[in-house]
Amino acid sequence: MKRNLVIASTLMVAMLAMPALGQIIPGDSTTYPSVGILNSPHNLNNYPGVTVPGNRVCMPCHTPHNASVSGELGALWNHAVTQETFTMYSSSAGQPEPPSKLCLSCHDGVTAIDNYGGVTSTGIVLTGSENLGTDLSDDHPIGIAYPTSNPSEFNDPTGFAPGIGGGPGVQLVAINGLDRVECTSCHQVHNNGLGSFLRVPIQESYLCLQCHNK
Repeated sequence: MKRNLVIASTLMVAMLAMPALGQIIPGDSTTYPSVGILNSPHNLNNYPGVTVPGNRVCMPCHTPHNASVSGELGALWNHAVTQETFTMYSSSAGQPEPPSKLCLSCHDGVTAIDNYGGVTSTGIVLTGSENLGTDLSDDHPIGIAYPTSNPSEFNDPTGFAPGIGGGPGVQLVAINGLDRVECTSCHQVHNNGLGSFLRVPIQESYLCLQCHNK
């Protein structure tokens, strides 16, 4: 009887020490769920009114040949690129750099989401919270250099924690010799396991505290 009580107590302690099923623990990337693009909003077949031929989920954004944006930062881009001029968070920031401009090619609320590969689109644009518009002055700044010279306010980027599956967490984008903050710094566009395509959890402000030393 006493032995059974000891075993039961040991099991209870072990269960209490284990995270609840499906619980996300900021800082423990083994608890981060993974949801690939097929079952995410970035599969445009999931968007009402849009049909991608052959369910080729990559095609609206990427092409293996004759991309519309050249170079590594162009990501073999197949979608129409936004032609809008954006109002930025800071007057010192320039217009969005290529990694952010690609995202805004749908999220500007102007460019049709199925305008890709030179085909005639339906004219469907994003609405609701996914539509950032052209006024980015009320959004987290992008197109800015990461202020590594201010360690009292901003963390050393070499210490950024890993993301889903132990892959890259928050990422700065090297452009013209500067590490910059862009849309892809916080968002992993191919995995929606954490919601909003975040690279690390928002719980406990974990995402914010990767950069901000508070």
